[in-house]
Amino acid sequence: MTSVRSVFFDSPDDAVSALTEAVRSGAAADEVRGQLGRMPGAAKDAVLGEVGKVAAGVLEMDVTDIFRSAWEKHTKLCEEALASLTDPAGAERVVPLAAHSITFEQQPGVEIHLADLPVTTVVLHVRLDLDVRGLLAVIETGRLTGVRVGSADITGTLEVAGRPLLERQKTVELAPTLRLGRGVPLAR
Repeated sequence: MTSVRSVFFDSPDDAVSALTEAVRSGAAADEVRGQLGRMPGAAKDAVLGEVGKVAAGVLEMDVTDIFRSAWEKHTKLCEEALASLTDPAGAERVVPLAAHSITFEQQPGVEIHLADLPVTTVVLHVRLDLDVRGLLAVIETGRLTGVRVGSADITGTLEVAGRPLLERQKTVELAPTLRLGRGVPLAR
């Protein structure tokens, strides 16, 4: 599994440390601290430490899930999936996707409460631009069931509370055959 976190950080601990530091110091921290009002400094630090942990957890989603979501919308795959439904032998169809670009953006928020009252929300903005090369999609009985070969160049940007935190680039070698469980339905 290649997580979104692994594009930006080497380990889960690195993610927690960097995100905690981002919400505790610098421009993003000033904004969040201001929204926490007259809370004592130590209490603000404790709250912001928890925000860093939660934000790091959000980044644990699998890059494969991003591919799965994007491929559900790909026209050629859907056409082949529809054709595979009428194939009496149920043969596997392989669709070349020589180059495929995917953009993924998500803005999860960590809501901070004091005495059951919402005080503020710290927004984590994640953007990934994925350029995939040498990719083959495997389709069986109307479903995308696997992916063969390929690699992906990933450019990721990460913002905390509207402030840029990181930009990273990484090349990921995909598994020789990545099975997608029961498959992603593309045609019915």
